[in-house]
Amino acid sequence: MSTSPTQISSCDRRNFLTGVSLAAASWAVSRTTSVLAQTRSATPLENAIFLGDKFVDWQAPYGGPDPEKCPYRTPVAFDAYHMHGCGPMTRALYRLYEATNNLKYKVAADRYALFLINALHDPPTPFANTIEINGMRRTSLSSSWMYGKALAPCYEEFCKHNPKEDFLERKALTLYRWLQQHRRDDSYFGVGYPSPNGEPDMQNSCDLGEVGYGLMGYYEISRRPEVLQDAVGLARWFLADYVAGSGVGIWHPGMGVWLVSPWKGDGEHTTGQPINEHGWGWSAYIDSEYLLRLRTKVDDEKMKADIAAKSVKALRWCLDVCQFDDGAHGMLERDDKWVGMTAAALLLYEATVRYDAISANDKAELHPRIEKSWRWLVDHTSPGTFPEDGYIPVSGKTKKSPLENLTWMMAWTCEALLACPKLFSP
Repeated sequence: MSTSPTQISSCDRRNFLTGVSLAAASWAVSRTTSVLAQTRSATPLENAIFLGDKFVDWQAPYGGPDPEKCPYRTPVAFDAYHMHGCGPMTRALYRLYEATNNLKYKVAADRYALFLINALHDPPTPFANTIEINGMRRTSLSSSWMYGKALAPCYEEFCKHNPKEDFLERKALTLYRWLQQHRRDDSYFGVGYPSPNGEPDMQNSCDLGEVGYGLMGYYEISRRPEVLQDAVGLARWFLADYVAGSGVGIWHPGMGVWLVSPWKGDGEHTTGQPINEHGWGWSAYIDSEYLLRLRTKVDDEKMKADIAAKSVKALRWCLDVCQFDDGAHGMLERDDKWVGMTAAALLLYEATVRYDAISANDKAELHPRIEKSWRWLVDHTSPGTFPEDGYIPVSGKTKKSPLENLTWMMAWTCEALLACPKLFSP
């Protein structure tokens, strides 16, 4: 039998009203907490975890990006560019493991590293960029940047995080020996594929920057003097000025940055820009990172000063040419806003500080400008704010292809979120 309100005793009424008040208060607290959770800015570490978890989720059991689960694997037969993101994701996941001590990130990093190392082959004879398999021309998977990326971050970071395991030692030495097939008289190493205009080697600066970084990582583990000698020899090409019609240098003194290539042609992500007339964020960061690392291992004071000066100039180029008013960065200029290019500029700044390569005056001038990029990066890397594919079109002058490079830029973003908080006030 139901009870009408008039039949409730005064005591029961007090208890009833108290319960309603408590329920209402509880709902209000819950609602406020929910609203605050939605509006609160995520921390850089939380944003890095958000990206790192994607790298883990996209991985196949055998170590590479899963063709079914990873939205950034081009759906064709396995080719060179399918490996582009594996090295950067490897390093980002190791850094995330170091920051969180969560073993799943190390496990995924180990597997990405092994996948890339195992995918590579010795150069065909006579040396060429392609081989024929069942009547089809396929990339040989033996370009120099592949060996560089396999040696570092993959081999180097695997060894550092598995110090009792040395089974890759022989493979690393073999990769280094295969790299010697790419030797050239002008740039010391070539990338291993021709330019569209028929030049025997494209000599892309970002690819050869990866070779340099790979040599430094291999030297860190092996301490073989000839490896450091090769890294120094390659560095001289990066420090030499570009001469039109030749491949003897890649630095453009007027621009204050490395050109994409000394040869004409289109490049990845470009929409017709002649790559021997442009710099881009890829080379500004990759080349500086390699050279700054080399700078700590050489005694040549002139080379050390030149490396520092060019790295800071490359950073200044990123800010002067590519930074939008809100702090975001374009790729070749203020073209389109790329989260990953913003991260690359931040990592370049962090490297100049970490390697003590930036003067107090330059740091005082550039710090407020790069801090604006830091604020923009943090604001655009949470689950609710990360733009689709890490890309905000503005001019439409850059494109997303190849897809694998988007994971590369996401990996840089993850690293920047982990490495840069110490540089900026909360």
